[in-house]
Amino acid sequence: MTSHIISELCQRLKEKLPGEKAQFIMAPDTNIPANISGEPGKAGVLILLFPHKGELSTLLIKRTEYPGPHGGQISLPGGKIEKGDESQINTALREAHEETGIDTRNVEILGTLTPLYIPVSNIEVLPVVGYTDKKPDFRIDDKEVDYLILVPLRQLLTGNKIKVIKALKVRDRIIQAPGYLIENEYIWGATAMILSEFIEIAAPPAASNG
Repeated sequence: MTSHIISELCQRLKEKLPGEKAQFIMAPDTNIPANISGEPGKAGVLILLFPHKGELSTLLIKRTEYPGPHGGQISLPGGKIEKGDESQINTALREAHEETGIDTRNVEILGTLTPLYIPVSNIEVLPVVGYTDKKPDFRIDDKEVDYLILVPLRQLLTGNKIKVIKALKVRDRIIQAPGYLIENEYIWGATAMILSEFIEIAAPPAASNG
């Protein structure tokens, strides 16, 4: 069953992606000025699929509090490209290893989603979808990661997620931010936008309309 799901997902990632239309379903209604200065930086994040408690699951992280636009948020493992990274895919794998301890040698890259530009940090993020047939031996970097959130793929795709809109204070401004309530965690911003496209690609047709 898992091999069929992975095969189907791999095929869908090769087809035309839903793109910005799917991403912007979960875009915050914000009037925060963009932090634009020159060409955008590059980053990569990893949507990792793996078996956990008998079903396919994925991973989110709770970032530690730090000064900056993304401190304390729920996100996907990943970060900015660094010297020596051959591509944003390599960046996603390297950062995921550093933050969560996963052995990226065992990760099969299934494909990538639509790059997402984040104005508040002037960064273009490439979401990378990967799969490993064994649950990783997670070892978090507690300087960057507060804790891990393991989410069954079934829960993410079949409507057992709750879409909510919250008023949040960001850089001294109030914004309206749609998000997902998953495992009692509020996921919004770039992570919710990336997951929105992933859900549209990965969900069975009946679920993706729900």
